[in-house]
Amino acid sequence: MSKASSVGRQRVIETAAMMLATRGLRGISIREVAKAAQAPLGSTYHHFPEGKSQIVIEAIEWAGERAASELKACLSTNNENGVRVFLENWRNRLSKYSFQQGCPIVAAAIENSDDDEQNIKRAVSDAFNKWQDILCDYLLEQGHNEHYAHSLSLTIISSIEGAVVLCRGYQNLQPFDAIIATIPTLIARKNSSDLRENNE
Repeated sequence: MSKASSVGRQRVIETAAMMLATRGLRGISIREVAKAAQAPLGSTYHHFPEGKSQIVIEAIEWAGERAASELKACLSTNNENGVRVFLENWRNRLSKYSFQQGCPIVAAAIENSDDDEQNIKRAVSDAFNKWQDILCDYLLEQGHNEHYAHSLSLTIISSIEGAVVLCRGYQNLQPFDAIIATIPTLIARKNSSDLRENNE
């Protein structure tokens, strides 16, 4: 594959991720993605012979990896405040796009698809699992026990995705302000005897 061809293919993937985040799974077609990416329809079908489902899966994988890389960078650069920085980045993104752009992973997760549905769900699950693993490892490094790290990492992901949906629904940033104020407190909390007992 030539460099130009590779760049064009990647542009289609990134465009599909953006369209997933704004329109949802059922709101896009391979023709619309190709048009928005300024890619010839013929070459788009050539690069993605399995059609829309292949584009969606690769868009989910790309978006998942991008978020994972951003999360790792925030945690490694800011250490104790890394999660807060990541949350603030998400908050700023919602504001920048006037609540029009959500999370492409969630968009694919909550909508049924007739096209290769199981593979799409697997890609969604893989993305969520990767984020949770990153957060869990970070929380373990912060001195939390395994039970609390696992529970809190899942809570953080659930809070982020829920806040994204609520912010778009309310058309304001209050849901994200709430989790930005709350989650760092949960991270700073040391393992209590209750948590240790639950882990035994």
